[in-house]
Formats: sequence, structure tokens, C-alpha cells
Amino acid sequence: MTLEKTIKRTVFQRFKQLVLGKEKPNLLIRVSVISGFIVWLYLISWHIITFLSLLLLGNLKQSKDIRPAYQALGKKYGYVDAITQLKIFSIVEIIIYCVILFGLVLIWRRKKTGLFMVTIGYALSIIIAYLMMGLRFLSNEIPHFDYILIASSIVYFSFGFFFFHRNPNKVATT
Repeated sequence: MTLEKTIKRTVFQRFKQLVLGKEKPNLLIRVSVISGFIVWLYLISWHIITFLSLLLLGNLKQSKDIRPAYQALGKKYGYVDAITQLKIFSIVEIIIYCVILFGLVLIWRRKKTGLFMVTIGYALSIIIAYLMMGLRFLSNEIPHFDYILIASSIVYFSFGFFFFHRNPNKVATT
């Protein structure tokens, strides 16, 4: 009887293997997921910063001066309580972006469900922003660059339905 040699792994290595799996996908999927992750990181950072700044607003010395500025901005867009509205919006968007991240992990693991989650997640983020915040907020507060990133991600990962999971060994029958 022989003892199997065990390889010691750090917690980070075990977590990486748990999330990403043991096998690497092909180069196209790797590049797509890494670039999708960079876009995701950029887009979610704005919502996290907004949520944290509103959450920690009470800890500032000038809080009594900042709150009326938010309320004035909220009146411009027709909100009753702008701070609460922005907090709820940020939380909902962070949840949607977590679903998108999970979809990127599934794409890395070569699951078609991930493509659905990413494309529907990005589309849902725009729809929720429109329903919760309104069209004027979307046109004035969200940069055009964000729309370009979201639209290009939707289009690119929609094409992924056709290109990411093709089996090169499958022979076409005529």
C-alpha cells in the first residue's frame, strides 16, 4: 500500500479552484471573461462607492450641509427622499452585478447559463435604473461610456451563444 502524495494548497488556491474549476477554458473564453470582469469591476465600483458614501454620510461633520444638496438633487428628478432612493437603487444594482459576476464564472466553466446571466443581467441593470430612477436620471447622471460598455457587453456575450461553446470535433452533416 502506498501513500498518496498530497499537495499543500493555500486558502487562496483552494478558493480559486472552487470558483474557477480545475480546467482552463480555451483562449477566446479566457480573454472574454477577463475583459468582462474588468468591465464588471468598473461598473460595480460606482454603485459600491455610491452606497458606501450614502451609508457613511452620517459620520461626516458636514452631514447637515450635504443632505440638503442630495434632497435638492432629488427634487430635480422627482424623488421624495433622494438618499433612500439612491441607497435602494445601489443595493439592487449591486445584487444584479453579483449575478453578472456569477454568470462570468459560469462562462469560465463553459456553461451556457452564464451567457444568459450576463446578457440578461446587463439588460436588467438598465431596465431597473430606468424604472427606479427615471429617464432624466439616466440621461444626466450615467456617462455615455457606461452605456457603450454595457451595450458592447450585451452584444458580445450574445454572440457568445454561437461561438463560445462550439465543439470543434463535431462534424457537420449535410
